[in-house]
Amino acid sequence: MKVHYGYKNLSFRNPVITMGVFDGVHLGHRMLLGRVVAEAEKNGSDAVAVTFDPHPRIVLTGDPSHLRFLTDIEERIDLLRETGIGHLVIIPFTSELSRMTASEFIAEILCRHLGISHLITGFNHHFGNKHEGDSRTVLDSAASMGFRVTREEAFTVGGKTVSSSSIRGLLEEGDVSKASALLGYDYFLRGKVVSGKRIGREIGFPTANIAPQFKYKLIPGSGVYAVEAEVEGDKKKHIAILNIGIRPTIADNDGQRTIEAHIIDLKSDLYGSNITVRFRHRLRDEMKFKSVDALAVQLEKDRAMTIALLRK
Repeated sequence: MKVHYGYKNLSFRNPVITMGVFDGVHLGHRMLLGRVVAEAEKNGSDAVAVTFDPHPRIVLTGDPSHLRFLTDIEERIDLLRETGIGHLVIIPFTSELSRMTASEFIAEILCRHLGISHLITGFNHHFGNKHEGDSRTVLDSAASMGFRVTREEAFTVGGKTVSSSSIRGLLEEGDVSKASALLGYDYFLRGKVVSGKRIGREIGFPTANIAPQFKYKLIPGSGVYAVEAEVEGDKKKHIAILNIGIRPTIADNDGQRTIEAHIIDLKSDLYGSNITVRFRHRLRDEMKFKSVDALAVQLEKDRAMTIALLRK
């Protein structure tokens, strides 16, 4: 996949195009992108995906601090590579771009600069100023500007439409198994290991405190999870217990939510390392125990459960 930053000075062969944010690159996105690839191969055309960075809501929301997303742009690129799409065009999303009408966007960017021959859209695709562009806008533009349009129906699993918002809701509830089933892969978090209070080390469960690399990354609901951990520079996948929460048993906790991984088969100090954790199972809610010793007893049970679930 060739990645193009910006839409100018590009040359494609009768491109078949789809566009969207593709947050999470879930099964619905993959179905749509697969249609683009198949249509392009059938006609000897280039398969092109158009996306935006930053996420439009970050630009359009007065205070974006509360926003959370499944993937940042680098993660989206990595996931889009798996779909077979030939070209990815990343358009910087700005306030100026947001003021373009849907018809202006189609005429200026899709037609003039990208030379579109066929647009394949999702079932509920809206774009342009105030999201006024819909399937009617696209069809009218196609008729006057000379390109084909195909509108795909919703992709469903178990009778429910797969969407980024539904996946975000599942993750906020801590249901990582259902979320991963809709994504088509295990939800993951990338970050850097930062210094902590080393309380886990004192009770025999040293932890890596993880600071997410993407400030808007959605963190699953508080609780204890069985995860796989990948440390940069180490090709081995490690199994780990991950706690998300405020550590209520610890007397001097500051009430701040933390992400801490106890990597079961790795003893080295990971401070400063880049790490990726992939959520496999939710083990339990975060709990307040009567003592640190009681917490340690439960952590032994969590470790045994994680090993049983993940060790092959």
